[in-house]
Amino acid sequence: MKTIICTICALAFAMSMTAQEENKTGWVVGEQESSFPGEMIEYAVSQARETIEGEDGPIVVSLNAMIFRGALRYFLSSKGENFVVDHLQMQRVLINIDDGRATNYALVGNNTYTSNSLTFDGSYKNQFKKLLKKGGKICNAVVEFEKSGQKTVSFNIEGLPDKFLK
Repeated sequence: MKTIICTICALAFAMSMTAQEENKTGWVVGEQESSFPGEMIEYAVSQARETIEGEDGPIVVSLNAMIFRGALRYFLSSKGENFVVDHLQMQRVLINIDDGRATNYALVGNNTYTSNSLTFDGSYKNQFKKLLKKGGKICNAVVEFEKSGQKTVSFNIEGLPDKFLK
């Protein structure tokens, strides 16, 4: 049930952000009311530096940090084409920050076979948070899309507000 609620909130969040405030680093930060009246979602979004030319048109990917009900989540979201996930609702994503060592993360999708979001869960969330805390400017991720195959996207991650690193 908790996973379903968080997935619904993440999708609602990714689809419509309001009260946005862009800081000087490329992150868009803000808050919006969740689908649960009176409860707010705080977010930070870094859109990929490149738009991918997919089989059916452009694909836009973003790296997201979200605080809802005291829980911090990190996830990738895609508009234009879904990510591929296996029967366990996971995709292995290769990530590195700046020129650091590339690490595989098992990110969780919200459907079987394809998903428009991939969430850093459990120990992978903690590993990713440690990388973000070390600092860096560019995060590169190799992800696989439903029709367009594997693509590399990069994000400006410099200056993520501290509340998303706790």
